Amino acid sequence: MKKAASVLGRIFLGLIVLLVLIPFFLLLSNSFKWSEEIVKTPFSLPAAWHVTNYVKAGAQVFKPMLNTFFVTVCVIGIVLIAGTLAAYAFVRFKFVGSTFLYLAIMALLMIPGFVLLIPQFIQITNLHMYNTFWGLILPPAAASSATATFLLKTSMEGLSKSLFEAADMEGAGEIQILTKIVVPLSKPTLSTVVIMTGLAAWNNYLWPLVSTTGENTQQIAVALTKLIRSAVEGNGVVFAGYVTASLPLIILFCCASRSFVAGLTQGAVKG
Repeated sequence: MKKAASVLGRIFLGLIVLLVLIPFFLLLSNSFKWSEEIVKTPFSLPAAWHVTNYVKAGAQVFKPMLNTFFVTVCVIGIVLIAGTLAAYAFVRFKFVGSTFLYLAIMALLMIPGFVLLIPQFIQITNLHMYNTFWGLILPPAAASSATATFLLKTSMEGLSKSLFEAADMEGAGEIQILTKIVVPLSKPTLSTVVIMTGLAAWNNYLWPLVSTTGENTQQIAVALTKLIRSAVEGNGVVFAGYVTASLPLIILFCCASRSFVAGLTQGAVKG
C-alpha cells in the first residue's frame, strides 16, 4: 500500500514538473525562431537557432533589468535588516504592548496590496518620491518586512534558550548575540526571506506602473508589457525578452533552493 502511494506520489509530482517545464520549453525554443516558424511549428525545436531576437530584446530590456536589479537588492537589504531586528526584539524583549504591536504587523499580511495602492501613492507623492527609486523601494520593502518578521520570529523562537542564557552569562551584548549566534543559526530562514522578497520585488508590476514614468526608473515587468505592445518584429523578440528577464530569478533559486526549503521548514515548525 505504501509502495503504491509512493508511486502515485511520484507520478503526481512528475505531472506537476511537466506542467511547469513544458511552457518554459516552448518559451525558450520559440525565442530562437522567426515569427513565421513560430506560427508554423510552435511545438518543435528551431530549425536554426537565431540569436537576433535576443539582441533586439536586450536593447530594450537591459536598462530596465539594471533598474530592477538595483531596486530588488535594496528591497532585500532593507527587509533583511528590518525583519531581523524586529523579530529579535519580539523574541528577546518583553515590553508593554509587544503582543499588540506584533499582531498589528501580522495584520498587514491580511490586507490585499491593491487596497494600499492609493494611500501609498498619495504618501510618496507628498514626500516627493514619485518617479524615484526611493518610491519604488520603500513601499515594497515595508510590505515584505511583515512576512520576514513572521518567519524570522518563528525561527528564532525555535532556538534553544540555553544558547541565550550561556551568552548572557558570558557577558555578551545583544549585538554580539544577534550577529554571532542568532543570525548564523537563522541562515536557512534568511535565505528563504531573500528568495521570497527577491521574487516579489523582481516581478512587481502594479506598483512600478503606478509610481513611475519614463525610462530612468522603469522596471522590467513594465518594460516587458511595453515590449509586447511595440514588438513589430514578432513574438520571437517578446519570448526572448521573457527568457532574459527570468534568468536572474532562475539563477537565484538554483543557488539557494536547498536553503529555501530548509528555511520554510525552520520558519514553520518550532523546536
